[in-house]
Amino acid sequence: MAEKYDAIVVGAGIGGLAAALMLSHRGRKTLLLEQHGFLGGRLSSFDRGDFHIDLGVHLISRSDKGPVGDVLRRVGIPDPVKYIHVRPRSSYQGKVHTFPHDLKDMVPEKDFTALMNFLSDIRSMPEEKMKEYDDVDLRTFFSQYTQEPMVCAWIESICTIYICVPPALASAGEFMRCLKWEAEARASGYPEGGCSAISNAFGDGIKRFGGEIKLGAKVQKIEVERGSVKGVMVGDELYQSDLVVSNADIKNTVLNLVSADYFPSDYVDYVKGLRYSWSGPVVRVALDKNLTDIHMLAQIGTTDLEGYHNKLENGIIPDELNLMVVVPSNFSAVVAPEGKQLVCVAAFGTGARMTNELKKELIEAILNSTEKIIPGLREHTTWVNTMTWDDLDNMLNEEGAVIGIGQTADQCGDKRPKIKSPIEGLYIVGGEAGGTGVGTELCANSAMEFMDVHCPIA
Repeated sequence: MAEKYDAIVVGAGIGGLAAALMLSHRGRKTLLLEQHGFLGGRLSSFDRGDFHIDLGVHLISRSDKGPVGDVLRRVGIPDPVKYIHVRPRSSYQGKVHTFPHDLKDMVPEKDFTALMNFLSDIRSMPEEKMKEYDDVDLRTFFSQYTQEPMVCAWIESICTIYICVPPALASAGEFMRCLKWEAEARASGYPEGGCSAISNAFGDGIKRFGGEIKLGAKVQKIEVERGSVKGVMVGDELYQSDLVVSNADIKNTVLNLVSADYFPSDYVDYVKGLRYSWSGPVVRVALDKNLTDIHMLAQIGTTDLEGYHNKLENGIIPDELNLMVVVPSNFSAVVAPEGKQLVCVAAFGTGARMTNELKKELIEAILNSTEKIIPGLREHTTWVNTMTWDDLDNMLNEEGAVIGIGQTADQCGDKRPKIKSPIEGLYIVGGEAGGTGVGTELCANSAMEFMDVHCPIA
């Protein structure tokens, strides 16, 4: 006889983990199913020799002061993850700068004043007002203040790190929320022990409250009968539940795990038309020597943003790349052996598929740009590990997207996919539906929204 659960969660990304943790805490008999042999999705880590490596290039926007901490506080597990805080820096033409103050000497006074007015307006803008700009792209909104190339390049750098789409596509309302929240918290940080420390803390909490976790359990089908969810199939085994929460990508959930036949045709068309956030290659470099004191650095390669993206889309590698550089071993001693360092670099792009030859050229260009930031990088490299769009897609689907469904002007606010699906008892969480915020925080917020709106305390 098939086992019955109060709730089944499909996928152990941070959204699925958070949902399963809160459901378990509520006393629901909860089963979390994950196809891989590890928790966390993009917020997972792995070992290579003596190095502990994060799957992505991560900082947590508000660390323990944000939604990740909020989920843990809700279930009475305060501060299980320790963070090392840092103020992100940026570099341009070989010089390191702090945003926004260092721009004062780099642009005309009127444009610096315009930038400061923009930041001031964000600080004072109430949430309800920000929602009015959810369906306005950031480039259009910001152009009311200034179109000075250097200022726009800094805004693009922050935007692509926050929500992994450029200002021409990004929701102005979403960007402003992310920037305001981070500025107020002043708590950007890296989890001691690597990003898996967060996923493991959530997993430990699920077990503490009686929840069950099955790894290596690939869901083949979400069972639906007469418009209501009935459970899931893993191999030949049926797990029954009238509540299924999917953290397995909205497109995969609707089109594959359930089947489009069970949904209204207009909903299926809507899901098919959703676009993911950008992605990009991640290059990890193990060094046999401590070479840098960088914690996090956003490298602005050029202020010609349109030309930069056009080149990448047409298979041309720009001379200088826009990069995000994180040195996690400068945060946590667990990441690298004593006296050695781990450097992680990401270059965001459209996610368009590249030829193998072009991928090699891009990786080489990333290393060249990084060596300008960290002199001696190549000389002291022990090994290089790379992850491309295709690698992420093969592992986590979603075309290798960094976050999930893109936080674009036509996919935010009221236009964001809803957590409740048209099928009774089936919900979507994570970077796919609902929520707001930077990456990991978007997913945690989505799970809390699911609990507050769809599973309120009686």
